[in-house]
Order: sequence, then structure tokens, then C-alpha cells
Amino acid sequence: MFKDITGCLLMSWLMVISCYASQSESSMPHRQLIETSLEQGGIDFGSLEHQRIGNKVRLYWDPLTPPPSGKLTLPNGLQLSYGEIIMYAGDFFGNTSKVISSCSPDQQEECFYSQFSTLGLTADDPNHPCSDPFLLTTAYGSHFAKIQEKLDMAQQKGQAEWDFFKEYSSDNTKALNRISCGGSFVSALIPFGSYLKLASVNMDHFVPDSLTAYKAGHNAALKSAINAHKYLQKNQNEKAREALHLAYAQNAFANHYLTDSMSSGHMRTPRRAVHNTIALPDILNLVIANFMHDEDSRYGLNVVNSRGIAWRAFGDHYLKHPDAQPHYEMILKITQMSVDAVYTAFLTGQIPDELEELAWLPDYSNIDSLNNHAPLFKWEDGHLLKRVKNHDPYDYHWTKYWSGLLMLLDFQIHGKSGSDSHNERISG
Repeated sequence: MFKDITGCLLMSWLMVISCYASQSESSMPHRQLIETSLEQGGIDFGSLEHQRIGNKVRLYWDPLTPPPSGKLTLPNGLQLSYGEIIMYAGDFFGNTSKVISSCSPDQQEECFYSQFSTLGLTADDPNHPCSDPFLLTTAYGSHFAKIQEKLDMAQQKGQAEWDFFKEYSSDNTKALNRISCGGSFVSALIPFGSYLKLASVNMDHFVPDSLTAYKAGHNAALKSAINAHKYLQKNQNEKAREALHLAYAQNAFANHYLTDSMSSGHMRTPRRAVHNTIALPDILNLVIANFMHDEDSRYGLNVVNSRGIAWRAFGDHYLKHPDAQPHYEMILKITQMSVDAVYTAFLTGQIPDELEELAWLPDYSNIDSLNNHAPLFKWEDGHLLKRVKNHDPYDYHWTKYWSGLLMLLDFQIHGKSGSDSHNERISG
């Protein structure tokens, strides 16, 4: 009797929320579900790791003079490190109407420019703080400096980085939403600021779309490097320097998508299928996709690339795990190869015939044959399949008969999989 009543109530919620799926985040009845889902899990994609990776790469300038500050000057005058640009790209600055992988192939590079311009071209405008990259990067930079201080203190007390962010994820999401002009006096999460709006359509950050986005941005950077070469040939060194700054900045923006492609939580999560298939608001579909993102990040994945090199990939917040060093070194190698290609284009004036760094990426097509845990979702024969047991990563059974709403409610009740009892690989 109780099961029947509960089932009827849940199905009623499903029908009602589906009817309101296209309404704004502040409308009822799904506002409470949105707030509860975001409150419980948070939306967090390893920003500090992006920054660390970018700040490890080496930029070459010869025969030009390198910038004394070590920072890149963007066309609008904003000065940022290579790592800061990687961190901000896509997650904090972007255009929700120009998802690169959703653009036609002949428009993808133009769509990348639309994404990049929100950080690199938009002028300083105090009258429009929500779109002013100077004000926003100052606020974000201050926020992450405080996060780093708290993280350092937590690590001194023996807390692992992934545990720190698991504990802090909800507060971090609220703070980032407010910085990006979201929130209100009654809610830190509603209405959405640009951070959550961008996250709601972040298909460009998950394989295979992340590779499409990277190629578009990297190609734009190579073209800017060739422009720098042309100026150098004419002895117009100042213009050559500006063009090379732009090339490196564009490549840093593109490297966000490249480094996402090397995070285990982004390798096989069918982000676009979740976005297109489930009849719920975009933000809830993001939360659902993040269940798999977080699980694959936590457990890691065995991978191998086309060169025959095998290793275990880790995900967001796990790059300091004791077993993650080979993965971290591979990320740095691939990112440096991308940077070096830009410098080579500057020296030679030629776009390379192929992108050599891609051969070092995992072969994503064979991940599920490498003795990994069962994916929470997979796209098969035109259906988005869900693992039968949400909280057992070693259940290799899937079904096409499932409800996104019921899944959200289940995770609210039972939490995410990968609890201590299932987490030996990470905690051990």
C-alpha cells in the first residue's frame, strides 16, 4: 500500500515537472528540486587544477622579448597567466548561445571567437559588471585565492584535496553563482548567474564535443601565430608581439577543452545525450550528468592511447592522488605539445598537417573494454541507457526504462555512489 502511494506521488511529480521543464529557474514547481539538487552536490569542475596545469607550461618568445610579468595581454588589455585563462575559459566566460560543438563545422571557429571574446575582447565597463571581464576576473581571482588558502590549511591537517572539495562544493557553487550576478536575498542559487548558465550547456567540455571545441580554438590560435610570423617578417615587432600574445591566449582558452578531455569524469559521460534526451530543465540534466562525472572522477579509468601507452586516468580534484602522477605528467606533456605547436607556427608561418598531441590522448572508444567500473550512463542504439543499480559501480546491467526525476530523488535520498564502502581504489 505504502509503495503504491509513494509511486503515485513520484509519478505525479514527474508529470508536473516535465510540464514545466522549459520554464525559468525561478518558476515553480521545480525550483525547490533545483535548489535541493544544487545544494546537495554543487557544480564544481576542478578550477584550481586547470590553473596549475596551465602555469606549468612554458611559453617561448624568441626572437621577441618575453613579457616581464610572465602574463599574457589580451586584446582588451586584461593581463592573465596562461593558467588563469585555462581556468576561466568556458566555465566562467563564454557564450551560452554559441556552443562550439553545436555549431556547423564551417562555423565552429567563429563560435570559438564568440566564446573567447567574452574574456579577451569585451571592454572594461563598470556599468555592466556581469559582462565586465576586468571586474569578474578580479572577483573570481579573489575567491580562488581564498579557496587556495583554505585548501592549504586543510591539507596541513591531513585532509585530501578531493575530500576538501567534496565538503566545500555546495558553498563554492553558491559563491560562484553570486559572483557571476546570480542569487538573491532569499537564495544564493536562484536566479542563475553566468556560471550556472554556462554549466547548464557545457557540452563542449565532454568528449567527443570537447575535442571539437579544442580543434576550433587551437586552429584559431595557429592562425594568430601565423599573423605574428608575418609581422615579424616585416620587422613590425610590436604587432608581432601583440599577435603572439593573442595566439597564446586563444590557445590557453582552447586548452581548457583539451585538459577537460583528459579528466576521467569527462571521457565517457554522454553529456549531450543527457542534455537532449531527458525532459527536465537544463540545470537538472547537468546535475544528472554530474552523477556520472563525479563517479568516474572518483574511481578513475584505465586508458590506453594510440601509441600503446597505458595508464590510469583520474578526474577533477584527484590529480594530487598518490597514484595520479603518471596521469598528471601525461596532461602536462599533451598541453605543452599544444603550446609548442603555436610557437612552431609562429616561427615557420605554417599550420601543421596534423595535431600531434591528439595521438597521445586516450583512445576513448575502448575505455569500456579495459576492466573499468560500469558507466552510469551509455548511449547505445539510439537510447540513453542507465545502470540498473545507481549506487553499485560494478553492476554491469543497464536499462532504457528510467526516469530522470526519480533518479534525482534517489540520489537525494541515498547520496552519490562511491561512498567509503565502494571507494577502496581512491582512499587506499
